This record gives sequence, structure tokens and C-alpha cells, in this order.
Amino acid sequence: MKIVHTSDWHIGRRWKGIQRLDELEAVLDHLAALIEEQSIDLVLHTGDVFESRNPPAEAEQLVNRFLVRVGRSGAHMLVIAGNHDDPLRLDARSLLTEFVNVQILGRPRPASRGGTRILETRCGEKAVVAALPFASPGAWVSALDLAGEEASARIKYAHMFERAVQDLCGAFRPDAVNLFMAHTHLEGALFGESERRVHIAEDWAASPKSLPSTASYIALGHLHRPQKIEGPVPTYYAGSLLQMDFGEVGEEKSFVVVTASPGKPGELATVEHVPYEGGLPLVDLHVSLAELEETADKYRTGWLRVTVPLTERDPDLNRKVRELLPNALVVRAELPEPEEQPEIRLEAGVSPVTHYKAYHLHAHQREADLDVLETFQNLYDQAFVED
Repeated sequence: MKIVHTSDWHIGRRWKGIQRLDELEAVLDHLAALIEEQSIDLVLHTGDVFESRNPPAEAEQLVNRFLVRVGRSGAHMLVIAGNHDDPLRLDARSLLTEFVNVQILGRPRPASRGGTRILETRCGEKAVVAALPFASPGAWVSALDLAGEEASARIKYAHMFERAVQDLCGAFRPDAVNLFMAHTHLEGALFGESERRVHIAEDWAASPKSLPSTASYIALGHLHRPQKIEGPVPTYYAGSLLQMDFGEVGEEKSFVVVTASPGKPGELATVEHVPYEGGLPLVDLHVSLAELEETADKYRTGWLRVTVPLTERDPDLNRKVRELLPNALVVRAELPEPEEQPEIRLEAGVSPVTHYKAYHLHAHQREADLDVLETFQNLYDQAFVED
């Protein structure tokens, strides 16, 4: 059985004023083409399909086109909700997508109520998929728990995750390819700069010890950095579809292609990482204005964060850089380290405007303009004029 594991698309995300829908469409087209060409049997999506619970219509249209295309290719697909998705809306969407062999689980549920699915794939082998969508701490830990001892509440969360895994994986079969998928943060996993720490705090992480040893492969979502987790069987975060922000410069984004057969868990699964194609790279560029004027043509592909070394402040720097590089999303000036100014001391008999002049020099590393000093003096006089 050939399986594709993808995750964390965040379709509809607006970043630095852009949605990157053209890039996302190109990447999803590349992914769908591989699924078609290699006759993939099963596609697993481990959550955060959308960036928000109420995505824009064009984001939903892009996702729907992909789901229909994959379903028509002959592959089965199983999608679980991430913390950015609306679980109720995804459950409602599944009523339609199941007509093209795409099943979606928005809310966590026990195996007896559809949390574990059995799929007959076109290669003739069965897949048993234990699926655990994102469960917030509030779903498993009550307000009373949080009001008590916080450490015990975190332990309870990890224990509830372990119990859910045991229930879902209890339906595994020796004659099937057994798979576990979840949207969660595991202890010890590495996160990138693009994740929101409120959702991935170590305190609310599940333990890798709770992962099933009876699975052929474990597919994880939530963290944007593709990575292997030390688990009882092959366990991977697929990572995000695109480089999400400049904290991920140079990080190659990829999806996982797994080949597995029924048999002894883990030993019969092979794993390959395939880079996504179609996304623009994020680039950190450190260059002077003079160099940029000569070499700008080299940097007109991708999204840029440009740092320009200067000897003094230039209020027109943004315009100058963006005229040369319209794809510069962030422009920063790198100024020399200021000389340490002596500490300001208020002295009796010294006028307030003189004190302000010393403050301005300390704060801005330059003398205040005469009109600024005059304005300060006028405001001071008005504030302390006697009635």
C-alpha cells in the first residue's frame, strides 16, 4: 500500500499582506499530480487544513478542488481537524466529500463512533486508520482541574491522550495496514518560529510513550518543521506546505510517501520524503544599497527580508529598496552600535529644556533640532502658566 502523509496547509493565511494562494495552488497541483501518477492508495492529512475557522471562499474553493481531484484519482483520503480548523464545519463538509472517497473527522470520537476507519484501498489491501483530531486542553481538562493543582491537570491531559490512543488503536487488525494519525504536540518535538506557542507549550504536550507499537506508521500534524520522532514505529511530522515566515528560511518543506504491507508493525514500512514544488522561497538578504542597485535582478524571485547597513538613518529606505525589489516584504536598517551616552541626571538650577536636550541626545544619539526645542519650551510654558 502506498500512502501520502501531508499536513498543516493553513490555506487562507494572510501574511505580510499577502495570502499566497497562487503558490498554494501550484504546490497542491504538484502534490495531486504525484498522487495520480504513482497511483497512491491512501492520503492522510493530519490537520490545519485552513488558517482560520472561517476561511475566505477562495481558500475553501482551492481545498475543495484538491479533495475532488484526489478522490477521482482512485485514492482514499482521510483528513482530521487541527487547532486552526473549525471541527464542526469539517464534520459537515465530510457529508459531501465522502462521495469522492474523502473522509473528514472534525471532532475527536471513540473508535465505536467512527474514530477508527477501515478502508478498502485499490491495491486490494485494507487500511485501519485510528484518527485523533486536535483536542484542546479544555476538551479533556475541566475548569475545576485547572483551578486545582496545575501540574496534575497537565498530567491528566497526557493521560487522556493515552487513553484515546488505546481505544482508537484497539481496532487494529493483523491482516491490515494499521495507521495512527493525530494533530498534537509530542514532548521533545522541535517547533519552528511560525508556530503559536500558546498551542504548543511543553506543559500540554502528549508523551511519545503513549504512541501505539502496533501501528505500521504514525502520522503527526501541528508542528511546521518536518521531523522524525523517536517512537516505537516510524513516526513523522510532515510539516507545513510552505515556509511560513522568515524563521523558516532555508527549511525544505516536504510530504511523506510511505509504503507499507500487513505484517509485523513498523518493520514492513519504508519512508521517503518528497519536497513540495511550486512555493516561493523566503530569503534573508543582507546587502548595501549600492550593491543592491547593481544586483537587484538576482533577487526578484521569492519573498525577501532585506537588511541594509547604513551609517545614519534614512527615512526613505523602504521606498528605495521596494523600487528595486517589489518582492521585499520586510526592510530593515542596520545602524552602527551607538556610543554609550552618560546617564542623565537632573540637576537643580538647570532649565527643563536643557534636560530635554540631554534626554533627546541620549535616546536618539543626535542633537534635537531647534524647532523641536522651541516646541518643547512653548508646551512647557503653557503647561505651567499661572491662571
